[in-house]
Amino acid sequence: MIKVIVIDDHPLVQAGLKHVFADTQDIVIADSVKNGEEALEALAREPFDVAILDISMPGKHGIEVLRDVVAAHPRLPVLLYTRFPEENYAVRTLRAGAAGYLHKGADPDEVIAAVRALAGGGTYITQSVGTLLKVAVNRKREEASLEDLSDREYQIFQMIVIGKGSTQIANELNLSVKTVSTHRTRLLQKLALSTTADLVRFALRQGMDENFVG
Repeated sequence: MIKVIVIDDHPLVQAGLKHVFADTQDIVIADSVKNGEEALEALAREPFDVAILDISMPGKHGIEVLRDVVAAHPRLPVLLYTRFPEENYAVRTLRAGAAGYLHKGADPDEVIAAVRALAGGGTYITQSVGTLLKVAVNRKREEASLEDLSDREYQIFQMIVIGKGSTQIANELNLSVKTVSTHRTRLLQKLALSTTADLVRFALRQGMDENFVG
């Protein structure tokens, strides 16, 4: 039996996944938690075969939770299961240690296939994610890219683009305004940009809109 832990703060998602696996003979959701702290506590209590993790949750950002889980339980495969488009997070999460990435709009059979693949020691990526990985590998390093940003810089970049100020960002991320300002300066340097308007234009060129923020 494949024991799954779901790390997602949305009750409907937890219930939906239970329904997806209800008709399988080999997969069971053994635990569901709402954030990274609860996840690490649950993982310390008992072993699981696969973790299903969302990106947007209270407290730590999903990629930070992913890094914590991978560091504490390196043999546990993690499937990122999120509403965010693959082009925004897939490469970044796979580099951070995820074994698979799947959009929440995926067919239930694909979710089941992904869990089975991870439990069997494999990975699970869609064809489009494979293309993104190829592009990331082949990309010329002299070109400015969001892949050059750290996870925190990327998160702050997203928040700036939708109009949040330094104080609001600092409050939401539990950081000082000075720290946010430092991250902003660094991400501008990495992207070879100068102003917030430049960041917005850059985001638009990347095909992003207000729906990509998490």
